[in-house]
Amino acid sequence: MALPPTNTMHSGNITMGMPRRKKMMMHMTFYWGKDALILFKGWPGTNTGMYALALVFVFFLALLVEWLAHCNLKMTKSDVASSGLAQMLLYTLRVGLGFMVMLAIMSFNVGVFLAAVSGHALGFFFFRVIVKSSNNNTDAVSGAC
Repeated sequence: MALPPTNTMHSGNITMGMPRRKKMMMHMTFYWGKDALILFKGWPGTNTGMYALALVFVFFLALLVEWLAHCNLKMTKSDVASSGLAQMLLYTLRVGLGFMVMLAIMSFNVGVFLAAVSGHALGFFFFRVIVKSSNNNTDAVSGAC
């Protein structure tokens, strides 16, 4: 028994009325290499300089997340609503940037992973260890940016 004919059109680059698209393979395991797709389509591409820029961007993004985690706006008794709104906006920014770092890591590129972990580690060391100990030594208000 033969199958009925289908309504597909096979001519050149057109299949079922739609152009064929080049399929891009995404890695599902950690890999080394500069050919990565980080956060945006076509970025950083195959250029070594753009890959280095992407690693620097991820590093500073992770460092920024740690700085925002360190910034703890104090609630004032005079205007609790505006202070709470400022804290909410700061928290929203920190979580959003944290998700961007997570999505960059999901490129499964080892360089991106190391840049993100290094940014978080250096940010933690600088903002939580160094700044906190200097605030305790000078009796400054801790938790302020």
